[in-house]
Amino acid sequence: MKAALLLAVLLSPTGPRDQHPPRLRNILDSRPARTSQVDWTATWIGGRDDGLVERYVTRQAGDAIWESNLGDGNGYHCTGFRDEPGGSREEERQEIPKHELAGTRNSLVHEGQAWHLYYAERPLNGIVQPLETVRNFVPVNLPAIGLAPSWSTGLEAHPLLLSEWESDGFDSASFREEIQESTPTVIAEYGQGYRLTWRFDNRYDGNPVWAGLEYNGQLTAYSETEYARIGERWFPKSVSFYGRASSIPYKRIDVQRVTWDEPWHIQEITPADIGALNGTQFATPHAMMAWTGADLIPINEYWDLVNLNGLRSDARILEMTAESPLGKPLAEYLQFLERRSFQERERYRKKYGDEPWLATKPVKEKDEWDVYVEKFIAEHKLPEPGVKRAREVLEQAKNLRDARRRQNASSIREAEKEKDQRKLDHFAAVEKKMFDRVLVRNLNKLIPKKEPEAPTPSSVGE
Repeated sequence: MKAALLLAVLLSPTGPRDQHPPRLRNILDSRPARTSQVDWTATWIGGRDDGLVERYVTRQAGDAIWESNLGDGNGYHCTGFRDEPGGSREEERQEIPKHELAGTRNSLVHEGQAWHLYYAERPLNGIVQPLETVRNFVPVNLPAIGLAPSWSTGLEAHPLLLSEWESDGFDSASFREEIQESTPTVIAEYGQGYRLTWRFDNRYDGNPVWAGLEYNGQLTAYSETEYARIGERWFPKSVSFYGRASSIPYKRIDVQRVTWDEPWHIQEITPADIGALNGTQFATPHAMMAWTGADLIPINEYWDLVNLNGLRSDARILEMTAESPLGKPLAEYLQFLERRSFQERERYRKKYGDEPWLATKPVKEKDEWDVYVEKFIAEHKLPEPGVKRAREVLEQAKNLRDARRRQNASSIREAEKEKDQRKLDHFAAVEKKMFDRVLVRNLNKLIPKKEPEAPTPSSVGE
């Protein structure tokens, strides 16, 4: 399980930022590079998961940040538990075998939302939460990690990795700055007896090297951060987290490689990059949604696309759905979908006396999307497997486009009749997004690479 870190502070209004001391604001408000990639690990020390080293890759493009937790060499993560029926105490919980939780866990900040795929290799389901209210599954903000006194693994975590009760009142904290033993120090006092202390080091461009949390005068958690100079910037090299007054950390972050603004970096990150497929369902705070490959729509609208307008989910979604929980052969599941589509169309026809799935028939002659793909194939001299895949991408993109056209046909006609340009612009933007994200981006993945995707960047500390 992953806890939220400082990114929520950076990207959402969590308190009166203008009242924070300049040293904190300089870190919290610093603008990141246009693109970046960081390879790092988190090592568990002591306890049930002693020695576990989880591997991470964090990629950033603009305001989007994608974190992949790859697990250890076997894809294993920290120990998980399932509650026994009627059990409430920790000793009554049943440990989940490591292999059942193995795999890549992807988290993404994208267009003001936090996305999470717990099993990226089997992306049937995920979670989407607004950044303003998210409490979990937010990528670690590594440049500012030195401000966090602890690493919480609970599902409810403050942006500074404080538990819910430890963060109560932090938004109204009183701050003061001091010099302690020649070290610039910022102290925040809040709530019922809580105090946060940060020590900064001007040798590292004023970054925090120590962060501690006290309660009623007793130290409860602290961290120590070391830095390395990467190009023109100081970046955390390692962070050790300690409990109470222990001299042995319980968890440590180690950064192996950092690169900024390289041409081989991913230039745009969308949910499709972290593994979301056409048909992946996402739980949100208010309703179930589905990813089409271009956007997230209410689940009932998605099933209308499938049942009434002829859309089919991604082949892998169909295969995984047939396997579990249905346990049916794929061919049998596809037959089931055809029967359900026929039944839904009959039900709709009887209820409304209309057949919206016939509103816009697929165009048989070549259109601008066909022409684009033909030019793409010729320009990049794709080999035969690439040509085949490009045409598959075209078919998938046009199937989605045509299904959405049929679904929106009556609304578009009404907007045209009323000359409602705002609505017409909305529908045009929906189609443009499908063109860019489903057609163009997937085609670009087929371009033969003349050079390695990424040169070996300098290791941190070398």
